[in-house]
Amino acid sequence: MPASPSTAPESSAAAVGPAATAEADAIALVRLSHVIRDTFTRVAERHDLTPVQARMLCVLAERPYGMAELARLFGVGKANLTGLVDRAAQRRLVERSLVPGDRRAVQVVLTEDGRQSALAFHTAVTEELAGLLSPLTPQARADLRRSAAAVAEAAGPPGTRPGHPAC
Repeated sequence: MPASPSTAPESSAAAVGPAATAEADAIALVRLSHVIRDTFTRVAERHDLTPVQARMLCVLAERPYGMAELARLFGVGKANLTGLVDRAAQRRLVERSLVPGDRRAVQVVLTEDGRQSALAFHTAVTEELAGLLSPLTPQARADLRRSAAAVAEAAGPPGTRPGHPAC
């Protein structure tokens, strides 16, 4: 039985071969994604937001988006997005407004309460995620930033993942 990735030395995966290294790399990324997702969810709940609402606030903090564009970004149908926007609007976090120059188009915009919530959430999630890095040396943190940037770049253009980088 192979050693678990959390207990196996890094060099043991390389000694077994490229397939074991690829699997260990994938497991490391999945474990890291769970840590980040769980942190994001926990911070959202502390701010009385669902994770999807928190993500929407982060996206809208950059700029207003049209309903169709938001639905595409979130990978949901317009009906699902309408419900999400309706619930956020009831909480006075967002509002719908007409798109300048196009009387038929509607965009979603943060309200002042929404902007404050987005900023508070962003600050808290940034602090929590930064705290997770406390065991790392400054050099290891710099290496992590470079590695994460390379992985994100390989995943596709940044325009496909809008919103504040920490959200």
